Amino acid sequence: MIMKKLLFALGIVMFASLASAQEYIEPVEKWKVAEVSGNNYHGWAFHQDWEVDFTVEGQDGRCTLTDEEVAEAERLIQKRIAYVNRDHYNQGGMCPVIDEHMRLYRRQYVGFTNDRGDHIVWVNFLWDDNLTDQKLASDVLLTKGGCGHFWHIKCNLATGKVYGLEVNEDGDVQYLPRVKKPAPRISRSRDRNKKVKVRKTGIIHSPEEKRFN
Repeated sequence: MIMKKLLFALGIVMFASLASAQEYIEPVEKWKVAEVSGNNYHGWAFHQDWEVDFTVEGQDGRCTLTDEEVAEAERLIQKRIAYVNRDHYNQGGMCPVIDEHMRLYRRQYVGFTNDRGDHIVWVNFLWDDNLTDQKLASDVLLTKGGCGHFWHIKCNLATGKVYGLEVNEDGDVQYLPRVKKPAPRISRSRDRNKKVKVRKTGIIHSPEEKRFN
């Protein structure tokens, strides 16, 4: 009888252990990129720790966007893009008019905070059938050329403002390489006994680096 009770108790412990193992969910803080989709959109949202080669005006930091924030940004953009894009800059002819083909673009989302605490969503729109999902999830892709097939825009979730539309110029699309930031310069004294000082230079941006202000 005692043996049966022990075996029964052991079975309960093993079952509970298996159940807890199956229910474990990796904390969202460990995710670096999340696939998101909804009404007429599909893309990838990059974690706040993901380094990018650009800033937004009044930037105070970065934020990890929730699914709800991505959905709200998409709602605002899809509602207002026709007006924001009324000049059809770098569009027409062989270049698509972007607000007429919204569902054909895949997206990349990067979250920022400004000095008022507002969440700013920077959205990258890409229409390239040669891009795989794996490539789109591997890094934020900056481009030049390709006209209306490639563009980006910003959205302030606190104010509902959709702004900063930039559509690529005409010509063959080029995917821009990451800009390598230089290491801090080291100032050495002629006196070898003096302590070496590191001159803080901050972030140096090359002329080729794209900035979206």
